[in-house]
Amino acid sequence: TTATSSTTNPSSILTNCKLIYFPLPGRGEAIRLALTIGGIPFVDERVPFRSWGNVKPTTPWGTLPVLELADGSRLAQARSLLRLVGQTVGGGLYPENVLLAQRVDEFMDAMEDLGDTVTNVGQGLSKEGMEAARAASCLEPGGEVYTFLGKIDAFIGEHGSGGHVVGDQMTIASLLAFTNFGRLAGGVYFGVPSTVCDAFPNIQLVRKTDGS
Repeated sequence: TTATSSTTNPSSILTNCKLIYFPLPGRGEAIRLALTIGGIPFVDERVPFRSWGNVKPTTPWGTLPVLELADGSRLAQARSLLRLVGQTVGGGLYPENVLLAQRVDEFMDAMEDLGDTVTNVGQGLSKEGMEAARAASCLEPGGEVYTFLGKIDAFIGEHGSGGHVVGDQMTIASLLAFTNFGRLAGGVYFGVPSTVCDAFPNIQLVRKTDGS
């Protein structure tokens, strides 16, 4: 179903919406947080893994999360949904300043690249070999993941302040950082140690600020 003009009013577009995702944080958690922070009541529908085979063909792109609006419109793709919620709820979650908004989008794209970087390390190796390669890549200066985290840390230092990724207040970039770094250090990726972010003070400050 395609969203109609009646659903484009920012004050009402998310009324009675339903967020559909798996029963874990993953790509849905930042959206859940944004809806909650924005004071938007929503249905948090969690699809059991055993049901995914039946649900998958009903989604726009064969993926979750999906955001279903009150008129039945089904919107998809995690970063797009997070941006929509940030724009809709206001309060600075998605900046009105176009340059700050670009930095938020730039950071979210970089976080996607970080996930791809981690996933690609050790491909084709045994499980033990992959775990060793990822640990080295994360912890050793010059390692691919370590280097990428350094770029993220420098980005936060240049464009954020006070424990925020962009600007001086919480945005959807901070929410995505909080959830994704939690996943990175939380055992989601084989071989990535829980100390993966410890060498990066700006990343750690964001995690502490947005987790409080």
